[in-house]
Amino acid sequence: MIDDENDPLGVFAPAEVTPIESLPPQGGSELRRETRYRATWRVDVTIEGQDSHDGRINDISLHGAAILLGRNLKPNIKVTLRIYMPSITGPFPPTVLTVHGMTRYTVHDADDLLFRVGIAFIEFEMVSDRGYLDARLTSHHLEII
Repeated sequence: MIDDENDPLGVFAPAEVTPIESLPPQGGSELRRETRYRATWRVDVTIEGQDSHDGRINDISLHGAAILLGRNLKPNIKVTLRIYMPSITGPFPPTVLTVHGMTRYTVHDADDLLFRVGIAFIEFEMVSDRGYLDARLTSHHLEII
């Protein structure tokens, strides 16, 4: 039995101890429709047309991306991404894609000590950018299984 003097807050009360279980993602199932690809491209994230933050892509598909940021964002916030895709043919400037999207989740990534923000793409600013991204990912990047 635990002495109440040594445990005034009831921290050691054995009846209250339950194991911590990891929670499934909201909705409980995989929501991605497309193959994801590993990429570590630089990205600028503009939040609701005002604040801009530097980040990097963790993985990407044609419908969205997981981005590492130093800021925690709530779900359902409108964002604009400027994705800097490095040249694969030489020392040329990066190709910049502008994509409008909506935040879906944010979790703290303990490995990188940053927030991983899931963003669903709503619209590519230039229609041809979606095709360019598709060709680049399928030809030059590793699928995440």
